[in-house]
Amino acid sequence: MTNKTQKKENSQRTSTLEYSKIKLLLKSSRNLWLFFIDTALLFLSGAIALFVRFGFDFTEMQKYAPGVLMLIVFTSLSNLFNGTYKIVWRYAQPVEFLKLLRGLFIGYALTVIFIHFTRITVLPRSVGMLTFLGGYFLLFSARTTYQFLLGIRKSSGKRIGIVGAGDAGVILLNEIKRTNYGRVVAFFDDDPAKLHRTIANVKVVGTIDEIDKFIDELELDEILIAIPSASKELIERVSDKVSGKHVTLKTFPPISQLLDREPTIADLREISIQDIIGREPVTVDLNSISGYISGRTVLVTGAGGSIGSEIARQVANFSPKRLILLGRGENSIYEIYNELKEKTTAFELIPVIADVTDEKFMDQVFSSYNPQIVFHAAAHKHVFFMQTNLYEALRVNTLGTINLVKLSCKYDVERFVFISTDKAVNPTSYMGLSKRIAELYLLTIPETCSTRIAIVRFGNVIGSRGSVLWKFKKQIEKGGPLTITDPRMKRYWMSIPEAVSLVIQAGAFSSKRELYVLDMGEQIPVEKVAKTLAKLMGKPDVPVIYTGAVPGEKLEEELFYDFEKPEPTDHPKISRVRYTQIALNSDEIESMVKKSMELYISGKEKEALDLLQKIVNVVSRDE
Repeated sequence: MTNKTQKKENSQRTSTLEYSKIKLLLKSSRNLWLFFIDTALLFLSGAIALFVRFGFDFTEMQKYAPGVLMLIVFTSLSNLFNGTYKIVWRYAQPVEFLKLLRGLFIGYALTVIFIHFTRITVLPRSVGMLTFLGGYFLLFSARTTYQFLLGIRKSSGKRIGIVGAGDAGVILLNEIKRTNYGRVVAFFDDDPAKLHRTIANVKVVGTIDEIDKFIDELELDEILIAIPSASKELIERVSDKVSGKHVTLKTFPPISQLLDREPTIADLREISIQDIIGREPVTVDLNSISGYISGRTVLVTGAGGSIGSEIARQVANFSPKRLILLGRGENSIYEIYNELKEKTTAFELIPVIADVTDEKFMDQVFSSYNPQIVFHAAAHKHVFFMQTNLYEALRVNTLGTINLVKLSCKYDVERFVFISTDKAVNPTSYMGLSKRIAELYLLTIPETCSTRIAIVRFGNVIGSRGSVLWKFKKQIEKGGPLTITDPRMKRYWMSIPEAVSLVIQAGAFSSKRELYVLDMGEQIPVEKVAKTLAKLMGKPDVPVIYTGAVPGEKLEEELFYDFEKPEPTDHPKISRVRYTQIALNSDEIESMVKKSMELYISGKEKEALDLLQKIVNVVSRDE
């Protein structure tokens, strides 16, 4: 280590020590003032007690005043050793006021015992008891009045701490001032160059790891994370620091949702499990995405679902000419339609209630609106339910996809983006099998079709409708237990907005018939996800029981077959897989799927499965 480095480190240590001393002095000063106020109130209580006992007989008052003075001294000392001045009275609960009562009672009891054995002075029982009770009343009233006044102040302006003293933090600070949202009293930042400096008249008081030390000291109401690209690790660090504190934690949405605009107060939202478990900082090439979406007619199937609705939201940011929201669920399409309608009128928004397997009606949709871009998110996704409904899984997930891509070829759609799943890799479930066959069909579409086809495969997304998190949330609300199939169960997780932004980016890459796989990071134990959710909901001690894996469920998921060779793309979180030869053509695959469905409804489930497995198993290895 060089002398220069040592000097720098010594300087930083000295600065930290000096700051700690100042902080301790300020804290001690506050407690000292509170001690003096309490002592003054005890004097007032003693004076009132003497007046109640002796009226205006000042001679008698002077005779017993030393006893009252001794009671005040013992009570004040008792309060010090009782820990009364370590309590944050702003958030005091009944148990803290009982602690205050304990300190006063110990002081009174010690005074009575001391006078009894020393006979130094005399303290009438009535005066002593009135001083004790009156003192508690005055100290209790002072503290509750303090809480009340803080409540009034709180309603007129929050005390805010901002994590991140960079550009976004300063923008947020100015927004807060402009909108009178509250008062920023501190910044927190890990950058040593910013620590203990003042930015826009607000001090950077400490690092992220010191947040918990300042919450009570600065009486913070909210902590705002002003880092739109904040990683899940950073958000988890901040969440851990405010856990159990009387403070609200909020953050910005991912930068992919803000696109090219600055964050505002309206963008702030409370921390969710998506931020801690699934969020990954993702950037996209705005120019490439805008280049194939802007001014185009875009069709989103399954637009009422979790993935489809997020695709619609993000597509709406790129100024399409027309956005068609297609889905089977009337209520879900109603919700996303009204949400987008309230945000913009810059393009035509068309709700369509339809089933993607309805060949005639879907043909009418394509001929009427001439979509140029299709995002196909409509699907049955529940492994457990599809395991007893193979026919329906094939009808919607496979034939529905076949129907849509045929129409896309017929009407010269420019790009077709299909949402696949990690469960399509070495499928052990009917749902995964139906998705894998849909992948293979799309990869075998003849070159005579001019449509660019992109298959995007990824794992679980956090917060999708009907996901396991919904079940966990309900179980936690009831106090548990959390039911997990197996402690070894792991899954890939990503937030819906991040996954969708990558899906849209992959759509820009497609040139022929290509399979893209999203980098989902490491697989995370389902149990960890459940316990993190319980912690966020304020119930970290919810019990967990294991129920055993359900049919078709894997302990761990896969994103690639062994023979698939991922290639890098222009985006670090998107890989491309090329298929040069598949032993079946698209017509053969469609025929085999329909034949298997006929076998299934005639009671020949095994024969149906054998036929479907042939489709999956005859795929030639990529050469």
